[in-house]
Amino acid sequence: MNEVTIKIHAVAEGGLPNMENLTGRVAFIFDGCIVSGWPAGREEEGDQVWETDSDVGTHRPLIGVTHWVEFPVPVWELERQ
Repeated sequence: MNEVTIKIHAVAEGGLPNMENLTGRVAFIFDGCIVSGWPAGREEEGDQVWETDSDVGTHRPLIGVTHWVEFPVPVWELERQ
């Protein structure tokens, strides 16, 4: 078993992740789940809009995400540690 430390960021306090510097290291918390995706770069009715990765299966923006998760390395490298 390997252990990693993740960071939880509040969008209201720290803003959106820098996706260029954190490629593969970002997910967001939505409806009690950690979901892969990225900020859509727009707001609807004051809520940040996020696009889910196609593996989530919604194929639509998710609104109201308040926190995002930062992994220490790209997710695909976690299994190699």
